[in-house]
Amino acid sequence: MNAALDIFEPTLLPLLRLKPLFLLRDGIYSPWQRARRTGKACSEAITGRSNPETAALSQLDASLANLRWISSDTKHTAARPAALLTNIGKQIEADLSLLDAYFSAAQPNTLQIEGNAARAIIHPEAAISRHAVIDTRGGPVVVDAGARIGAFCLIQGPAYIGKKTQLDSCRFSNSIAGENCRLGGEIADSIIGDFSNKHHDGFLGHSLVGDWVNLGALTTTSDLKNNYGEVRLTFNGTRYETGTIKFGAIIGDYAKTAIGTLIGTGTIIDLGANLFGKAHWSGYVPLFTWGEGQKYEGQLFLRDANRMMQRRGRSVTPPLEALLNSLVPRG
Repeated sequence: MNAALDIFEPTLLPLLRLKPLFLLRDGIYSPWQRARRTGKACSEAITGRSNPETAALSQLDASLANLRWISSDTKHTAARPAALLTNIGKQIEADLSLLDAYFSAAQPNTLQIEGNAARAIIHPEAAISRHAVIDTRGGPVVVDAGARIGAFCLIQGPAYIGKKTQLDSCRFSNSIAGENCRLGGEIADSIIGDFSNKHHDGFLGHSLVGDWVNLGALTTTSDLKNNYGEVRLTFNGTRYETGTIKFGAIIGDYAKTAIGTLIGTGTIIDLGANLFGKAHWSGYVPLFTWGEGQKYEGQLFLRDANRMMQRRGRSVTPPLEALLNSLVPRG
């Protein structure tokens, strides 16, 4: 790409308050990783954000330090949520050529494989139970370094399982999981960011999930309306067409749900929201929502974020803390 693009429909903002669009994984890699692997890394980014916003984002990732941000013009099409999901298989397929040489096709005599074993591409440091099934008839399955696939998992391609991600009793199809996630239950047609948990029963379908998200046991999304009509998204009072009858939810970074949470078709849950107190949520759930109608106090949120991140050997850095504090609603 000639320039990194950070132009997107506002409905994606819950996933992009802490990163530009080109760092969002949409296949095996993000557009930024893809460009760097092909030797075409950009020195410029086209964005619709303000200068203070881009400066804050650049401090979160060292690889962006020398990036020159340019204000958006009308030539670029904004990324839309449904398109990211529709292109999962196509993008995984395209990214296969960028994989490191030490990935190799699975050996049929060591794994339960339905379809072409050469399409099950496994890092040598991944661990897969003999009682798991990999199905490549619908597309390739890529399992990255340190990933663990437990017994009774079914992975149906196209699929990507990120580094150090763990699947237990999981049906995972046409989906992407980032690094160091814990996943279980049924996951279909979805993209999950890094360090996120959905480790228990429940259904996640046609959904976009950010980083550091925790979905409590039996959390379930609806991805089809009872009248089979087009799903529409509401964000900050504006409605957006998805162009599809199949769409679940957008769940922003650091969001959490209580056990048994039901998430309606087309729900948007913004960054830092903590959902509990009622079973069913729909529409737009604002930034730092705490239960029903209250706000997550900034210092308590940072305390809890640190606790969660320390479980994975991470912490809230000063630049991240400053950016999160700037997002906390005042008054």
